[in-house]
Order: sequence, then structure tokens, then C-alpha cells
Amino acid sequence: MLIKTSRIPASFGASYTVPILKCSVKTCLSVDDIRGISISPVISKLFEMAILDRYSDYFKTSDHQFGFKKYFGCTDAIYSVKNVIEKFVSNGSTVNVCTLDLSKAFDHMKHYALLTGIKLMDRKLPIQLLTIF
Repeated sequence: MLIKTSRIPASFGASYTVPILKCSVKTCLSVDDIRGISISPVISKLFEMAILDRYSDYFKTSDHQFGFKKYFGCTDAIYSVKNVIEKFVSNGSTVNVCTLDLSKAFDHMKHYALLTGIKLMDRKLPIQLLTIF
């Protein structure tokens, strides 16, 4: 019914944030040492899972993406990187690894472009789904 009427309850957007320390209590020096985790209502999570299950063909991503993807996560990315490193090392090569924390980059994403459906319209999402988003 939510998709059919293109309306969702306001409480679906409600959540509360729990602060998680990225360091030991003794070494925390600033707000950057704390990460917030949003806790959402279970019913909205179920709805997200139903949307992903029903409309997964519209949300195809690169095979090189692990985050925000059904059945994949951080451990899969780490496993892939570890295998690549082990292959090069076993063949006698030196491997240099550089990591970047891009978490701040997503704070500055143009949500308006996504929410107005520009990118999602390109994927020809059903109008009811675009309206809900």
C-alpha cells in the first residue's frame, strides 16, 4: 500500500543517534573522535529490505562496490584486498597500500540531485518509488 499510494508515515524518517567512540575514553580529544550511529524503526528497515528485494534490478552497481549492496559488506572488501596483496607478494612483488577515509565526502554529497530523481530517473525507476524517495 505504501508504494501504491506513494506515501510513507512520517515516523519512517525518525531515528535516534547513538554516539560511538572511535578511541579509548582516555585518548578522545575532539568531536571527530566520535561517530554517530542512527537507530531506525524496525518497520522502516523491513520496508527498505522489501524495496531492495522487489526493485533490485533498478539498483545494479559495479562489481567493485561492496557497500550498500545486498549480500556484500566490509568483510568482502577486506577479503578481496587481502587476496590481491597475497597474490602479488607470493609472486615476489612489493605491495604498497594506501587507504583513504572517505566518510566525510559523503556528508557533502548533493542529496538534492539524488532525491529529485535525476540519477534515479535515468534508471527508469517506477514513479511511485521515485515519489516515495
